[in-house]
Amino acid sequence: MNSTHLPHAGLPPSLKSRVTERIAGSQDLLARLRAGRELELYYEAGDPHSQLCAALARRLLPRLDVPLRIRLVPTPSAETYPEEARQRAFAAADAARLAPCHGLPAPLPLSAEQAHLLQARLAAAGEGADFLAAEQAALREMGGGRPPSGPAASPAAVAGLLRANAERRRKLAHYLPAMWQYRGEWFWALDRLGFLQARLQADGVLRDAAPLSRADPSQLPDAPADDGTPLEFWFSFRSPYSYLAAVELLRRREAGHRTPLQVRPVLPMVMRGLPVPSIKRLYIVRDVKRCADAQGIPFGRIHDPVGDPALRLLTVFPAQADADTQLRYCAIAGQSVWAEGLDAGRDEVLRSIYQRCGLDWAPAQQKLARGIDTKYAEDNRDALFAAGLWGVPSFRAGGFTTWGQDRLWMLQKVTGA
Repeated sequence: MNSTHLPHAGLPPSLKSRVTERIAGSQDLLARLRAGRELELYYEAGDPHSQLCAALARRLLPRLDVPLRIRLVPTPSAETYPEEARQRAFAAADAARLAPCHGLPAPLPLSAEQAHLLQARLAAAGEGADFLAAEQAALREMGGGRPPSGPAASPAAVAGLLRANAERRRKLAHYLPAMWQYRGEWFWALDRLGFLQARLQADGVLRDAAPLSRADPSQLPDAPADDGTPLEFWFSFRSPYSYLAAVELLRRREAGHRTPLQVRPVLPMVMRGLPVPSIKRLYIVRDVKRCADAQGIPFGRIHDPVGDPALRLLTVFPAQADADTQLRYCAIAGQSVWAEGLDAGRDEVLRSIYQRCGLDWAPAQQKLARGIDTKYAEDNRDALFAAGLWGVPSFRAGGFTTWGQDRLWMLQKVTGA
C-alpha cells in the first residue's frame, strides 16, 4: 500500500520553501538542552487522554531506566483550543473508544468541580509512582461518588505549580496536555508511542523491546457502518495532516478498498477566524515530517497556501469529477504545497495539478477567471460543525465520526475504507 506514486510537477520550488524544508527536518536544540535526561508526561486533571497516558505510565514505569516526571498543567488557552466545547466532547468520545483497544481502563468523565478537586490532590501527590498511585486512587474514589482522600494543595500552591509547569512546557515548545516529552521531542498521548519507543531505545533507557502499547481495532465499541454507507472526508488544503490522510486513503482505494467516498473540502481554520499560534504551527510541521517519513510520503518543502492560494485551490476543486479523481486532486495539491514547495497562487501550479489528475485545465481556468467561489466549502464547514466536529481531517460514516489522520485505522474497522 506504500507504492502509490504521485507525479511531480517539475516546476521550481519557491525560495521560502527551502527555509521551511530545513525547519521541518530539524530539532529544537535549545529545548533538548533544557529538557534534561528524563521522561515527562504533561497531565491535565479532567482531560481523558491524560488519564489514558497515566494508566499507560503505570505499565511503563518498571521498564524505564530514566526518571518519569509527571507535570500537572492547566486547561489549554483559547487560542490553542479554539472550539473548546466540540474539542472536549470529541476527546471524551475518542478516549472512550481508545481505552479498550489498548487494554486500558475507560477514562472517568469529570465535572469542572471534580477536576479542581483532582487537581488539588495531585498537586500534593509527589513524583512518578506516587503521582500515579494518587491519581488512580482519586479516580476510583470519584467514580464511586466520593471526593478524593489524602493531602490536597492550597489554591495558591496549585496556581503556582500550574503556572510553572505551563511555562516549562512553553519553553520546551509545546502547548497541550496528554503529551510525553523526552530530550526536547514531543509525543502525543497514545498516538506517537512508536516514535517515543524508538527514541527511548536509541538512548538505551528502555529495558526491553516490547511495544509500549498497540491498538487492537477488534476492541472498538462502535458497530460497523452499513454496507454502502459513504465515507465523508473533510479536508483542508492548508492542513498537512489532511494531505497525509488523502494520500493514505488513495493508497487504500488503489489496494481495493472501494467504500463510497464523499470528499468535502473546507476553508482553512485561520481563514475561518480560528487562530493557529506559531508554537502550534512549528510543532505540527515537525510532527507531520516524522509521520510522513514513516509512511513514505514526501513532505518538508513547504509553500503555505494560506490566503489566495487556498481560495484558488478551492475554486477549481473538480466538484463534478468522481470521488477518486477528487481525492487524487487533494493528494496532488497537498504534495505540491507541502512537498514540492509550489505556490498555488500561480496559474501554472494549478494547471500542473490538473494535468497530473488527468483533468482538462481550460474549464477550470475559465471558472477561476470568473472569481473566487467557495460557497460549497462553506456548506461543507456547516456540515462539519453539525456533525459535532471542528477540524480536519475529519471523517463520518453513518453514525460514526472521528477526527485526525491518526484514526484511519478505526475507519478500516467501521467502513472497510
